[in-house]
Amino acid sequence: MPVETSNDEVQSSSSAARVDDLLARCHNLLNELEQFQTYLVERKKEHTVELRHFRNSVLSELKSLERLSEADPAADRTIHTLRSSNLPFYSAVWTAAKSCTGLVTFTKRFYWDRPPPRSSNRAGKPKKRCALVDIVAQDGEEWVKVSTITENRLLFEKAKAGWEGADSSSESCDGGDTVNPNGTLHAEEEDSDEDDDDRVELLKMADDLRKASQAVRIRYKHPRVRFVLPKISEGSTFEIDKILADIRATGATVQCGDDPRALQQSSPLGTSKDVNINGLEDTPLEAIFSSLLIDPFSNFTPTLNIDCTILLALVSDLSHGLITPEPWFHPAIRRQIDLEAKEQLLRTSLWPAMGARALVCTFKAARRMREIVGLIGTEPERIRMELLLGEGPRGEGKTAEELRDAFDLTSSYPVPKEWRLPIKVVHAEVDMSSLPRVAEKVAAQLTEINKSVFLFGWLNRWTTISSNRTVAKLIESVIEGEQKMGREEGGEVVGPQVWLCPTARSLVGKEKGRKDGREK
Repeated sequence: MPVETSNDEVQSSSSAARVDDLLARCHNLLNELEQFQTYLVERKKEHTVELRHFRNSVLSELKSLERLSEADPAADRTIHTLRSSNLPFYSAVWTAAKSCTGLVTFTKRFYWDRPPPRSSNRAGKPKKRCALVDIVAQDGEEWVKVSTITENRLLFEKAKAGWEGADSSSESCDGGDTVNPNGTLHAEEEDSDEDDDDRVELLKMADDLRKASQAVRIRYKHPRVRFVLPKISEGSTFEIDKILADIRATGATVQCGDDPRALQQSSPLGTSKDVNINGLEDTPLEAIFSSLLIDPFSNFTPTLNIDCTILLALVSDLSHGLITPEPWFHPAIRRQIDLEAKEQLLRTSLWPAMGARALVCTFKAARRMREIVGLIGTEPERIRMELLLGEGPRGEGKTAEELRDAFDLTSSYPVPKEWRLPIKVVHAEVDMSSLPRVAEKVAAQLTEINKSVFLFGWLNRWTTISSNRTVAKLIESVIEGEQKMGREEGGEVVGPQVWLCPTARSLVGKEKGRKDGREK
């Protein structure tokens, strides 16, 4: 006679299986995150992507699931906790992240207004106006918001608009992460619009992200917002399509589960049936990790405009591994020697940045380099200067190959065969009428040499390579300030494209010159 199985036993068995499944998926997710962290460390890129907060959230979820595995699987609390697990959301975020390029960080708050002052009339901490971005990608230019909300849940929210938002637990900008019932992390806004209670949570978040993105500029532009909704299909339900249209009306793009670019969670993370964005399930992790890293040279123009600071870095003995510290060296020179030993500026930054691109510099930049090298340069630095510009007794009349071969003899590092010498010196005449009006205000705050370099690159729409961070940030500040004030006609203004070299290089100088206090 068959033994009857009670409902409690069935439910207990189902809960235990669910815990085991979630634990396996959580271990897989953590394993991939740790592999990515190792990948970054091996390439000395660990500081380019912020993983700590997201990894800690997943680790916290793992500990919660491990406690559940020891609890009574039939208990109501166990069943409720399983159903509200954050893991599906974290898995969705990581899967979406693996389709991105230029990954920067996870779970980042962006503010569109300063927090209100503390008031004795209000209890507790003042709430801040901010939006929570799940993934910051494309070197800051893209914000991704992920939601694992289902169509039924979204329709329910629409029917109960106003009530559901108040009933859900949401995240304060000062608090810890809580995944809402609609499968998102959301930052609470201090002052809601009057009609906020008439909108579903996704629309509130879309509006918050629009406000926050308008308060931020990355290389003169506002970040783009993208929603990833793996459990939503487009084109089957009018009410759902209307919500998606309203999200897009805020300027965001939307990817649904039926979009081949969007992630789909048809099976647990880490199984052979798992379907990722762009078919990533068949892609080796190392290839995915490579695409996640920021490529700082991807947007470079075919011709590069070389600032005087980079000209000096290219000829400096400090950049060629040929310097032994001397007692009379300035502390800044000693620091540069230490940096060079660790980073090798030419091999890791400047030569990769220049690649096989055409190189130009303005007459004033070249003249300034000649003045400095002529004043305090060593003999090898003078030789490199002539080879770099293809002038003087060592450089004039030589082919690119001959210049590279001669330059190679002056360095302890092999010169890349694709490096295009000489750098062409151009007499830059900048027609200010061809630039946006704000260029006049920019020019008013620049020295003659910096005007010749940065405005020339701006006018020709060429990438300018420089280590002059102060000037680059000044230009950005002036342009963005004018745009915030609404003084620039014709819409958004894109200023000069400037790539900042990670570190600067000086010339070592002569001992007598340093004692006399003469520095570059």
